[in-house]
Amino acid sequence: MITTIKLGNDGKQNFELLQKFALDSKMSSFGACGIDKIKNSFHPSLMENPSIEKLTNAISIAFHLSDSIIEGIFTQPTPHYAMHYNRVNSYLDEFALKITEIAQSSGFMAMPVPASQIIDKSSQRGYLNHKIVGSEAGTGFIGRNNLLVSPEFGSRMRLVTILTDMPLAAKSKIEYGCGSCRACVSSCPAGAIGESAETFNLARCVEQISKFQKLMFVARGICGICVKACRGGERK
Repeated sequence: MITTIKLGNDGKQNFELLQKFALDSKMSSFGACGIDKIKNSFHPSLMENPSIEKLTNAISIAFHLSDSIIEGIFTQPTPHYAMHYNRVNSYLDEFALKITEIAQSSGFMAMPVPASQIIDKSSQRGYLNHKIVGSEAGTGFIGRNNLLVSPEFGSRMRLVTILTDMPLAAKSKIEYGCGSCRACVSSCPAGAIGESAETFNLARCVEQISKFQKLMFVARGICGICVKACRGGERK
């Protein structure tokens, strides 16, 4: 399906080869971190997989959503955004399979984790928290809106993760950077966003998303209003 990329025991070289492949494939960001830094975000069902104990690193890949589509969101998500959201998730999952194939053909293990799959509806949790992986892998920082914020793209991203045992150089973390910006706070229709991610009211957010889901008649619960508000430092 893919390339002639062959990975080895040099973590720095592996990182550079895969980062170049990702960026050449029009992904927006590529980062990596040690798996021990993110295990606290794993759902218990993922920890039951015996392969987890053999995996040492995590790859975080981001795709920058269409600004033009997001600018069309005002008081509620749009059908256009819903379709784009789903398509980008699928696109990221397909790319994660390519990285998985490269890793496995090089003799390493790789476990792609779906870009958007809720396995615990009450807590809105997936197998792991992609934004925590992205934060540790140097893609961005967790902002007031409780989403991953990239200095370049703000929260206008979708993420996917691949867990692996291949040697990988870790990317440096990005320091918290919301500064005085509170655009997401005033934009949230549920009043769920406070002064920090720690004060984010998940219950209010989930309730608002459920209302939108019934209103929009879409299978996936989405909002996008605070995503629109969070443009990133270079776009303010």
